[in-house]
Amino acid sequence: MPLLIQEVLPRSLAARKGIRAGDTLLSINGNDIRDFIDLQFYSSDDVLQCELEKQDGKVLSVEIARNDKTALGIEPEPYQYSCCRNNCIFCFIDQMPPNLRDPLYMKDDDYLFSFVFGNYISLTNLKDADFERIIEQKLSPLYVSVHSTNPALRAGLMGYKRRFDILEKMRMLSANDIQMHCQIVVVPEWNDKDELKRTLDDLISEDLNIVSIGIVPVGLTRFRKGLPDVHILTSAEAKAVVNIAEKYRTKNGIDYLYCSDELFIHAGLPIPDSDYYQDYPQIENGIGMINLMLENWKINRRTFLREVRRKNRPLIMVTGVSAFDYVSVIADEVTQKAECCPVTVQPIVNHFMGEAVTVSGLLTFKDIKAQVSLQDDEIIALPANIFNHDGITLDGFSQLEIKDYWKKDILIIDPLFDDWEWI
Repeated sequence: MPLLIQEVLPRSLAARKGIRAGDTLLSINGNDIRDFIDLQFYSSDDVLQCELEKQDGKVLSVEIARNDKTALGIEPEPYQYSCCRNNCIFCFIDQMPPNLRDPLYMKDDDYLFSFVFGNYISLTNLKDADFERIIEQKLSPLYVSVHSTNPALRAGLMGYKRRFDILEKMRMLSANDIQMHCQIVVVPEWNDKDELKRTLDDLISEDLNIVSIGIVPVGLTRFRKGLPDVHILTSAEAKAVVNIAEKYRTKNGIDYLYCSDELFIHAGLPIPDSDYYQDYPQIENGIGMINLMLENWKINRRTFLREVRRKNRPLIMVTGVSAFDYVSVIADEVTQKAECCPVTVQPIVNHFMGEAVTVSGLLTFKDIKAQVSLQDDEIIALPANIFNHDGITLDGFSQLEIKDYWKKDILIIDPLFDDWEWI
């Protein structure tokens, strides 16, 4: 589909050439323009021969000479992402409660979102033309949900019926210099144990251009209704997964293989040090978040201690159950060094999603306010990841509404302890 122009920035190159919102950009230098990536990719030349369809249906050609000082100024209409057509037995969205915000039910399997935002894709929904475009435009790296390299097992896990060999596609992408970050969601009695070893054996092959492999446990909510019978990893199963990964790291020298924080915690094992995570390539996948939080705390603690002393009030730090021990390390140090301002940590049990969900990013304000009782002189610190980009919690409360509920300032702390702000 040609690209509908939603906005043209004032005094931009496009505006000077008479391009207006509502026009349709058909091509640039003979290349069809379908979306924002095409626009970015093909508009980098010094001279752009743009074919446009005006709102009255008239088609015309406009030549634009690029320069470093003035923006092209074309803002496209919102991108319509490709929806996932898989039916994964562990899909978290299928386990979401009803009547939440629409974006929470978004099931994308879009390679452009993978390239731009780091979203994981299955590759099963891509057409040959999509693979050709990825290679032509060097859309690298991509983030790929592998889960298993056993074709039959992967089809069962992900609920697709057509024949699909993920290794074949990954080899083709690798041969064309496309890098891949890979994810394995471990579902006990499905793709763990020998099947996990088989998958890792395949992924560490020299003919694959893989830059990281992340292993994470399956996540289950209390809303898992009418879905295949799956259980969360036991502590022993989590430890077995970590042990398998460690053998590949030590025996095979695969230092780009990582287990998630949840796996270490559930296995009762210590979180590794910074060397394990290198440059944190899968931080958004919950891999290395606790380590990076503690490292950032070391860097920012003096500034934070000054902030706490300035308020001179006891502080309650809210966190998820899984991070309690590690947030407590920070709280104990603040209490010791700030002296006047004791800090306690309140782990919140997730009754809304189910007690098996232990990360802070899926907490609701309803659960927080039910489990936190502030004294008159106490203030509360909330993890920033309980809010979306608009500052709204999973259950629809804004930061200002939360502040109004407690009738006092609230402290919002980045979960990586990189920043904080008072509301």
